[in-house]
Amino acid sequence: MERYEMAELLSKKAGVSLEEAKTALEEADWDMLDAMVALERAHRTAEPGVNVETGGGQTDPGVKQVKNVSGSKGPGFFSNGFAEIWEYVKKLFRISLDNDFVVVRRDKQLLAIPVLVLAVLLFASFGLMLVVLIAGLFCGCQYRFEGRQLGRDGINDAMGKMSDIADSIKESIREDGPNG
Repeated sequence: MERYEMAELLSKKAGVSLEEAKTALEEADWDMLDAMVALERAHRTAEPGVNVETGGGQTDPGVKQVKNVSGSKGPGFFSNGFAEIWEYVKKLFRISLDNDFVVVRRDKQLLAIPVLVLAVLLFASFGLMLVVLIAGLFCGCQYRFEGRQLGRDGINDAMGKMSDIADSIKESIREDGPNG
C-alpha cells in the first residue's frame, strides 16, 4: 500500500484530515496501528460510532460529512473490536448454559449437565473425561445434547452413530469370544 493510500485510509477510519493522518503516520514510522493509537491517545479521532468521510460533491472540499456506521458499539478503533468479541463470548456463554449434555442408559436419563460444565470438565482433564465417555459407550450409555441451539438432529445423529459403533464392537467381541 502506498503512503498516500495509507494516509487516506487512516484519515477515513480515524475521522481526521489527510494532513493529520499523514503526520501521525510519519511519526509512527508509517505503522498504521501505531498511528491510530497515537491519534486516539491525542483524542483526535472522530466521535464514537461515526465514520467521517470527505464530501465528494460538496462545494467546499474542507467540509466533512458525518454518517453513522452500522455495527459500531463503542468509542475508538480498538474498543469496537473488543465489544464485538465480548458480545460473542457472552453469546457462547448463554448457549452453553441454555443447552444440556444428557447421558441416557436403557431409556433412563442418568445425567443432565449444562454444556458449560462439560466444557470445563473436558478442559480440566481431557484424557480422563475421554476415557470415561468411551467407557460409558461400552457400558450402554448414550449421549445427546438437548436445547434450542444444540438439540438439533445432526449433532445427536452423530452421537447415536457413536453408540451404534460401540454396540457393534461389543457384539463382535462377544461373537469372537475372549480367545478369538
